[in-house]
Amino acid sequence: MPQTQCLTAAMLSVGMTHQARVSFDHAQVAQYCALANDRNAIHHDVAAARQRFPEVEDIIVPGGLIQIAITGLFGTELPGDGSLGLTFEPERMRRPVCPDDVVVITLEVKRIRGGIVEFEVRVADEHGNDISGATARVLAPDEGYRAWWAQQGGA
Repeated sequence: MPQTQCLTAAMLSVGMTHQARVSFDHAQVAQYCALANDRNAIHHDVAAARQRFPEVEDIIVPGGLIQIAITGLFGTELPGDGSLGLTFEPERMRRPVCPDDVVVITLEVKRIRGGIVEFEVRVADEHGNDISGATARVLAPDEGYRAWWAQQGGA
């Protein structure tokens, strides 16, 4: 199992950032759409995607799949294992993402109150052009959870 972080709110500071590069393949798009019961044609038919977005050459990655990748970063990287998502307020997608496009997700700590950490989330293409963003609030793991995590082999 891949290593995770487990950072309590006391271990975080305003301005701390984490960045990850992600992309999605056709199989991941199909799996997400099957699990979400999302039958929107732009996610499986190139002609439909091009009808809606003439500039694309492929199907469109669902915004929810990108949001799931962000959730995964909260649960593994920052703050990491034991964190709980409280709110996620996405912005509109400024432009479509297609399978195999690389997106850069940046998480920045904006505020810490008790164990609740507020993040600004930015999603950009690999050239730095904004795709979308969000504000999220996450309950960071507490000291008791971090101690348990460390006993299980966490670093």
